[in-house]
Amino acid sequence: MSSLFGALTVAVGGLTAQSDAIGNISDNLSNAQTTGFKSIGTDFESLVTESNASVNDPGGVRAFPQYQNDIQGNLVQSGTATSLAITGQGFFAVEPATVGATGVTSFSGNNLFTRQGDFTLNNDGYLVNGSGYYLLGYNVSSAGVVDNSTTSPIQLSDLLDSPVATTTATYQANLPANVTANSFTSTPSTIQIFDALGTPHTMSLTWYKSGTNTWDVAVDVADGLGTSTDYTATIPVTFNGTSNVGTIQSMTAGTGYTVSTPTAGNATTATFTLNFPGASAQSMSINFGKYDTGTGVTQYADTSNTVSVSSFEQDGLPRGSFSSLSIDQNGFVAINYNNGTSRIVSQIPIVQFFAQDQLQRVTGGAYSATLASGSPRYGAPNTNGGGSITSGSLESSNVDIATQFTEMIQAQQIYSANAKTITTVDNMLSTIINTIQ
Repeated sequence: MSSLFGALTVAVGGLTAQSDAIGNISDNLSNAQTTGFKSIGTDFESLVTESNASVNDPGGVRAFPQYQNDIQGNLVQSGTATSLAITGQGFFAVEPATVGATGVTSFSGNNLFTRQGDFTLNNDGYLVNGSGYYLLGYNVSSAGVVDNSTTSPIQLSDLLDSPVATTTATYQANLPANVTANSFTSTPSTIQIFDALGTPHTMSLTWYKSGTNTWDVAVDVADGLGTSTDYTATIPVTFNGTSNVGTIQSMTAGTGYTVSTPTAGNATTATFTLNFPGASAQSMSINFGKYDTGTGVTQYADTSNTVSVSSFEQDGLPRGSFSSLSIDQNGFVAINYNNGTSRIVSQIPIVQFFAQDQLQRVTGGAYSATLASGSPRYGAPNTNGGGSITSGSLESSNVDIATQFTEMIQAQQIYSANAKTITTVDNMLSTIINTIQ
């Protein structure tokens, strides 16, 4: 009789275990399209009450979940630049937050971890995923220094890029050596430069051949108001005619500007001060190449009899407005401005665990650390075994539907077999009861 009652208990345990397995399968199938979802398998463990050479009492079975957090899902393109996926090991660090009635965002201070990378910018400039978790990152200073001592929610606040006054212009051109002196004046070469307020001004360089191997370059800078010229100067330039022929030999200083010392290999520069309306005075240099070197401005024969400008650049910028956000494989978050500049504001770390399958699942595709998982180890992407970040992509669920259906059929059949055991034992007990009667 004890064996029959033990068989009933074991069969009930079998039903419970297969119910747990069906539950895990159901969870997997319902999340087959959930971004970053990690499937849950089922392991079975036998229970032993008494087992020796003479006796084996039925103990039954126990089911427990087998987390599969280390299995990579497929990456699919999303078309959104802020969508992120990790290729390899690791998790994104995120943090829950609440937004109060006044619109102030309050953070919990409790770091969680996820592979759900469907991040978008909210109206406060935070990167938030579809489950409402805020992405954490290292702060990056304006000098590009990464502070990896702590993480904080990534927020875009620098939506405007301050203007940068022009300090240097670089000019490269060839002057036609074969034109007649005192009868050749070039077409002006022009470029926009910027004052400290970001106001554009036109600077022009015009070449006049004054003699054999000598030229004058007229520098004119408009004040930006269209009414006058802010700065004008004529700078004499001499080219080598014996050694290092065709390269700059000297430049003569004059009223309102200085020139660099004519030492071979040194930069050939003219420096002057600009005073624009409403802006502070700014010092500016024009770099014409190097003395005695065939870079920058040269004087060689040209059948077209024109000044051939190969490059005319400057380092100033107007004020810029936020244009887009970009994230590279090393996790650097850059704000791109419509003036052509970009600024790195944060770096997204990759968080690893020694036993990632022992993380505790929480709602929204996130996990919390446990004693069994070990402490989180933060690091830059692509370092110490951590994965890389792919922007514009999402990691699909790692659930394989075919496998889930196969396991479902097995669980169903085993469940039915355990139910049959209960029916059989019931019949046997009824037989014994009827015999006694």
